[in-house]
Amino acid sequence: MTRPYRLSCHCGDIGIEVDEELKDLVECNCSTCRRTGFLHWKVDASRIRLITGKRRLTTYVWRGITEGHHFCPTCSVAIMRSGYPNDRVSLNARCIEDIDVFTLDVRRYDGRNDMYPGPLK
Repeated sequence: MTRPYRLSCHCGDIGIEVDEELKDLVECNCSTCRRTGFLHWKVDASRIRLITGKRRLTTYVWRGITEGHHFCPTCSVAIMRSGYPNDRVSLNARCIEDIDVFTLDVRRYDGRNDMYPGPLK
């Protein structure tokens, strides 16, 4: 598949297009990633375009107001995470249409042991 890439949730209510190279994918084992299967593809926010018109995303915020786990309120598929420096977001590469994620190079990150384990006090 060539750029731009199209990503969508399962029901199709959320659809985005990304004009960025598909590289540096990261699988994490932190408390949320291991439960959701999120496959990180970090890109500059300016490279993302909403293609389904204005739709609502539901956001789960657990550490701070500037970061969150964004998912479709209809089908519950997590499509994006925010809260990264330099106006970057993490897209769920599992949501890329017409891509077999088993064919991609994926690096593992030990978020379970490397990240702070809970809410800031």
